[in-house]
Amino acid sequence: MSARSVEVCPRRSGDDERSVMVGGYAEVAELAALLEVEPEAEPFTCMCWGDVDFTVRGERGVVLGVLTHHAGDGLDWQPWGGQLPLLRPEELTAWLIRHDVIEPTPGPGATVWPTTGLSAPS
Repeated sequence: MSARSVEVCPRRSGDDERSVMVGGYAEVAELAALLEVEPEAEPFTCMCWGDVDFTVRGERGVVLGVLTHHAGDGLDWQPWGGQLPLLRPEELTAWLIRHDVIEPTPGPGATVWPTTGLSAPS
């Protein structure tokens, strides 16, 4: 089965954060490339719930899988038994900020992404 869409949803939403639906071949392919992980890495577990969910859907909206991004550079999918490190965490963070899924700077209800060095535009 192939992915037809991906719903990107913050687990905690603030005033400036929102869910987005990614559809269309080019958009799904771009996001899929940003979600690539290091396949040889040993899965690790943190105790948080995660920060952003990626619900991957196939034909007729059937859920193919849910991946959870943890602030920084981990991506979790239940069959992996833990998180694997992302290959391009800074690029994924920039994509999430550009699509208003997360906030770029600390603030009430904000998601902080310390590994990126990104700051709010002036």
